[in-house]
Amino acid sequence: MAHLVSRTSPILFGVGASRETGAKVKELGCRRVMLVTDQVLRKTGVADAVARSLEAAGIGLVVFDQVPSDPPDHVIEEAASLARKEGADGVVGVGGGSVMDTAKTVNILLTNPPPISKYFGPNAVPNPVKPLVLLPTTSGTGSEVTAIAVVTDTQNHRKIGVIGPACCASLAIVDPELASGMPPSVTAATGMDAFSHAAEALTSALANPISDVLAERAIMLISRYLPAAVANGADMEARTNMSLAATLAGIAFNDAITHLGHAIAHSLGARYHIAHGVGCALALPTVMEFAAEAVPDKVRLVGRAMGLEPAESLSPGEVGAAVANAIRSLCRAIGIPTFGAIGLNEAAVLEVVPMVLTDGPARFVPKPIDAEIVSAALRRAYQNYA
Repeated sequence: MAHLVSRTSPILFGVGASRETGAKVKELGCRRVMLVTDQVLRKTGVADAVARSLEAAGIGLVVFDQVPSDPPDHVIEEAASLARKEGADGVVGVGGGSVMDTAKTVNILLTNPPPISKYFGPNAVPNPVKPLVLLPTTSGTGSEVTAIAVVTDTQNHRKIGVIGPACCASLAIVDPELASGMPPSVTAATGMDAFSHAAEALTSALANPISDVLAERAIMLISRYLPAAVANGADMEARTNMSLAATLAGIAFNDAITHLGHAIAHSLGARYHIAHGVGCALALPTVMEFAAEAVPDKVRLVGRAMGLEPAESLSPGEVGAAVANAIRSLCRAIGIPTFGAIGLNEAAVLEVVPMVLTDGPARFVPKPIDAEIVSAALRRAYQNYA
């Protein structure tokens, strides 16, 4: 079977790499860019440090710092309108997944007429885009190296993707220093998002030999370094390896698309506005049990990457259970909250079944699903994290 492996964005990786932002943006031919970020990163000074690098290189700036979690379409359109009015010829995004998704879609709207809903789905952007530079400040989404931006469609109350080359960064600058200020809860949640990217990529219907290698390595790094990064945010060895893991996982799932776990997390996020990484963490153990029924050898790889040695004599169900228990132990160790702690009971969790079935990643499960299967998975997830 042949596999298509996409080209990823160029990556500048390493501690202190963000200090080269201005020079790199200038090399891309930009004279005035929109800097997209959020209020937290303005207050902590992370965004301002990048702004100083741009200004030192003679790049004019217009700043949009009002990005919320799960960016809605109207915020993206507001930012893009400002960018066009100010004559921006490129976009720089400094932040987590929400900021990077906003930066991608603002950049699309610099050269393509609004609304952003015109471009939902794959390869729907007609006009070439301007230079886009992305600097992740969390070690989770991998958005800096993917060809998708997730938008909250406020008309239909759902999360949906803009997908294709127009979402690819001209350059990803991955500087572990930018993640050092993340509080433990955010470190844990974003780390489990990256873990889910890797584990779901390994077990995806679109998995390929290259995504397998990248995803397995990402799981190894996250299993080893996420607890250390949660315990001590200033541990630069842990931060560097988590930044690397998140980027590797992003490249992996760019082709080997995530599946049931992300369909669940997207649906819980859209319905109840819970943190995406928390939704991923709550779903993933049960999703690995589900995947083991179809691709037990891949779930065994997940376990081995975590340091387990599942015996060859174990049945697929036993392999799934062993890996699921190891993931639950990791989640407990890093303080992932339970469903109860985030205010959801079993009935509320089960309400998202129809949303899960129609969410994009649900198309890439390793075996067919229906409402009964999704209900059983959600019920089991809840019972293990009530």
